[in-house]
Amino acid sequence: MRYKLFLFGLVLVAGLLSGCGHKDEVRSLYERGKALRAEEKEEEAMYCFLAATHCKTGDEALLGRIYSNIANMCREADQHELAYRVYTEAMHHFALSGDTLAYGYALNNMAWEQAAMGHKDSALMLVNEAVAVYPYEPLLAKVKESRAAACLFTEEYDSVLYWTKDETNDYMLTLRAQAYSFLSIEDSAAYYAHLLISRTTDLFTLNNMYYILTHNDAEADKETIVARSSERADVQKAIELRHGRLMQAVQLVKDDQKSSGRPYRIYWLIGLIILAVILAVWAWFINHKDHLLRTEHHQLEKGRREEIARGLQLLHEVEDIRVELAWDQYAEMCRRIDKLFHGLASKLQEQGLNEQDVRICILVFIGLSHKEVAEMLNCSPKSIGKLKDLTAKKLGVSGGQLQSKIEKIAIL
Repeated sequence: MRYKLFLFGLVLVAGLLSGCGHKDEVRSLYERGKALRAEEKEEEAMYCFLAATHCKTGDEALLGRIYSNIANMCREADQHELAYRVYTEAMHHFALSGDTLAYGYALNNMAWEQAAMGHKDSALMLVNEAVAVYPYEPLLAKVKESRAAACLFTEEYDSVLYWTKDETNDYMLTLRAQAYSFLSIEDSAAYYAHLLISRTTDLFTLNNMYYILTHNDAEADKETIVARSSERADVQKAIELRHGRLMQAVQLVKDDQKSSGRPYRIYWLIGLIILAVILAVWAWFINHKDHLLRTEHHQLEKGRREEIARGLQLLHEVEDIRVELAWDQYAEMCRRIDKLFHGLASKLQEQGLNEQDVRICILVFIGLSHKEVAEMLNCSPKSIGKLKDLTAKKLGVSGGQLQSKIEKIAIL
């Protein structure tokens, strides 16, 4: 148990130090908790969720989802009063975030817990409020589930059958099968129990359906009943194991509430020391890695500058630049420019420049005068300045900054 407490302290310290005011770290704890839940590591998942609730973050919607996950685990452990309180906390955070849909779902979850505790009137008030807040079709379906559950928990089985007509919803079918069983309508109870067993892997549903079939399937022979009882025993064993893990996780919630959010202080201190060492090593590693990357980038940039300088020198030495660049053949010109200047033409095209823009950029980069540029483009020298400005605007700079911008593109 001690190592678990220490782990809890370490996670909480990590959350407080790196998560305060930093919702990315809170989200990381949240996602980790969800992943652990999927792996059926309930206690470790609860450590993550509780650590996230101790971090200060402005993301109320995220906190609402975290509290909803905690409440879901309390519900699965049959701790309905505690689940209700935690769903209420989730509802408050969703209200602060302005997320009316999530707020409606939280109200519906609160209603379900009230129904499970036998408080039908309170449950119906909550589902009515949920519908009023956000009449969203999937939420309405969930509301029907809560209404049906409230009727089942208060033994109003005819009302359960009224609300559970949707045979695509496994939960509704579970309630329907149970209602038929309680009404002693054996054929219908067995029918829905068989249907559910054929299409679900949920342990709790399977357990309920095996129970119904054992008591309501009049057509089953003795061997089938024995086999079914054996399967149910296996399911119950798996449920007991899961319930045990869930109760350990829920105990963390109870301990956390008793300690007002400051549990296991000694383990926090130990966790803080270890975390400080880890952060120091991590910071050194990151700085060292950044230094190596900067050095590598500097060397790469230096090599590209030298390559570009050689290309410019070769062009300045030729007598007829039109012929050297294959000026009349745009594709061939781009190929030669790419070879001389580290893919410059292709990079300019990636910036969204058209053929004329690319030609202007190349001539400006080479360093030709306005008169020479005009001769290459077969236009008047007076129009070159305007063309340069238009091209520069497409690159997000002024005409005077065009050459330096092209140089930066060339060495990228």
